[in-house]
Amino acid sequence: MVDASLAMPHRRDTSGWARLVPILLLLPIVILFSVGYVVPLAQLVLKSLQHDGAWSLNSYIEIANSPAFLWIVLRTIALAATVTIVCLLIAYPLAYAISKCSPRAASLLLLIVTLPYLTSVLIRTYAWIVLLSPNGPINQLFLRLGLISEPLQMVFNSVGVYVGMVQVQLPLMVFPLYAVLARVDPSLAKAAQSLGSPPTDAFLRVTLPASIPGVISGCTLVFLSSLGFYITPELLGGPDSYLIAQGISLRVLILGNFDEAAAQSSILMFAVIAVFLIFRQRIAEELDDRPHNNISLVGKSTSGLSARWPILVRLTAVLHGPSTRLHEALTVARRPALYVSAGLTLLFLVLPFVVVIPLAFSDAPYLTFPPPAYSLRWFSSLLKNTQWLDALSFSLRWAGLSALLSVAIGVPAAFALVRYRFSARVPVYLLLISPLIVPHVVIAVSLFFALAGSSLIGNPLAFALSYTIIGAPYTVVVMIAGLKRFNRTLELAAASLGSSPLVTLRTVTLPLLLPTLASAALFAFIVGFDDVVFGLFLSGPTATPLPMRMWDNIRLEISPQIAVIAVLFLIVLALLMLLRLFVGAVVQGRRPQESLHR
Repeated sequence: MVDASLAMPHRRDTSGWARLVPILLLLPIVILFSVGYVVPLAQLVLKSLQHDGAWSLNSYIEIANSPAFLWIVLRTIALAATVTIVCLLIAYPLAYAISKCSPRAASLLLLIVTLPYLTSVLIRTYAWIVLLSPNGPINQLFLRLGLISEPLQMVFNSVGVYVGMVQVQLPLMVFPLYAVLARVDPSLAKAAQSLGSPPTDAFLRVTLPASIPGVISGCTLVFLSSLGFYITPELLGGPDSYLIAQGISLRVLILGNFDEAAAQSSILMFAVIAVFLIFRQRIAEELDDRPHNNISLVGKSTSGLSARWPILVRLTAVLHGPSTRLHEALTVARRPALYVSAGLTLLFLVLPFVVVIPLAFSDAPYLTFPPPAYSLRWFSSLLKNTQWLDALSFSLRWAGLSALLSVAIGVPAAFALVRYRFSARVPVYLLLISPLIVPHVVIAVSLFFALAGSSLIGNPLAFALSYTIIGAPYTVVVMIAGLKRFNRTLELAAASLGSSPLVTLRTVTLPLLLPTLASAALFAFIVGFDDVVFGLFLSGPTATPLPMRMWDNIRLEISPQIAVIAVLFLIVLALLMLLRLFVGAVVQGRRPQESLHR
């Protein structure tokens, strides 16, 4: 329900009804998050403060006295920091190159970056097992080039973890960097060059400072996401890659040490939330209603550069003046280097698909690449396997239902956050997007403890709840972005002609937002369909999602059937994306006609 404030954004009305509308819009998602997210996390913290049924700090004392846990923490932080730095170094040239492309080319390149993000982490991890194996294509290429004399061990150790983690997290760095770089007016750098500044110096003095907000956002997202990442380290790593998330899972699923698992989960959660709150202003920037001004953006960045980023000041000082020759050399090489770097990064993102697709059509009875011959034997095998088909049906049904629920509660919440001003606006937004930041293993453990002893463990309803909790934040973020870009001229015209708020919403606003709604539903569906972590804690004999079947297959067998699932997944994803583009084209075509009629 949306009232007449649709016709006037952020209208300050002191009437009780105007104050009540955002509450009603937020009520469904707040109730769900309170019951299925906040309360279980609070119970998790309380459980960590108990030992043998009595209040105690014993679990935290044992953790503090454990050198092994300290090393695991340091290893986790080192992994997250290294992955963040590597992602920044290889994502920045790609984001910068995309920002310099035409709108059509930029859309295509962003689609390539988005495709891996939308594809199952399990599928990509499976592909890296093939790529990095001793007999895999990367080792074979190195051997043929004479770079190595014997195959390198690059999988089931820290090397595989770093490669897989960087590939998984890279889109999280590209998107915020591109969003900021695309807003930087290129005429500013040209003006600096016209005043005698070499292109590289102009970049360091204008573009780089202006992109700092994107750097901070990207680094925060990647670092926090890496802290609690579970799937890739578990499948690609070895004993030297043991991280906090794996330790928590081991204590719950194998050892039954629930008190210590709750304590470790609480420590991880509080660490993530602390970083999340430190950068809350940058994370909540999407709610900023002020127009972005490129000149002021650069001015603020450069004026605050000395105080906040002295290292950049020293860098520009070193490369300016005495380093004229270096600037000239960089000017000549910068464009080829940029294109080569961006191209290699795109290849790195899509490389798993180059391997997975041929494997699906392999005629070999075991996993080998390249396939010795091609056939449809693995497609036939999959279609005859009732366990795989039942798991696929389960995931489609419950991920689809959760996507609908996510849209149903996320869309009203987005309207409330964008169209209304209220004191708790930013805290509510941070709460609703926090499942994107809090490690899924922590949320899954909290739900496991909350539902333990009830009939919901192994029940499809538990999956519907968990999928909605992790899918709704995507709906909120996507809808907020769509509403911020939404041109309200037609809404104002409908209101001026006497159309009621509900009629305007039904006939004008929602039809024009159909592409955004489709994107929100797609993201919510995929995040549920791809989930493994909740499946580890909530699955039962009659409730086994497809990712759990894939998980067991990769860990125990590593057969080409996973490649078949990957091909089918890509086909469905392509159809959904084409449908989304078709809806967008139809809506775009209707806009001029509606404008003429009105």
